[in-house]
Amino acid sequence: MKNQIIADYGSIQNIHSIPEDMKKLYRTVWEIKQRAILKMAADRGPFIDQSQSLNIHIAEPNYQKMTSMHFYGWKLGLKTGMYYLRTKPAAHAIQFTVDKQALKEYSSSRQVLNEKQTNMLCSLDNKDACISCSG
Repeated sequence: MKNQIIADYGSIQNIHSIPEDMKKLYRTVWEIKQRAILKMAADRGPFIDQSQSLNIHIAEPNYQKMTSMHFYGWKLGLKTGMYYLRTKPAAHAIQFTVDKQALKEYSSSRQVLNEKQTNMLCSLDNKDACISCSG
């Protein structure tokens, strides 16, 4: 599991053995909606004398996203729209500690499990392929 977390750059969203409530709780900055960050900043605003250093994380910023984010912050009453804009790096560090063989084994075992689960489900479109309906 450690290798898969490292391979996914810290994200646990693609690990099927982790429950959904844990996935919602433990997210990377790239998986958190920045609208929620702006709302929380607006909630803190009345308790801050001057302004707060608000960091925004947008993987692929463009004019539309930035304009929308700034106007939304302005409507919420934020004094500072953004202090730092964080984007994903152009290149990632080499993951030399990841066991590539263990990742391949995990991936192939997940594929086999998904195929078995697919066989257990009934597709109303193709009843001949369904194990339950055909026997």
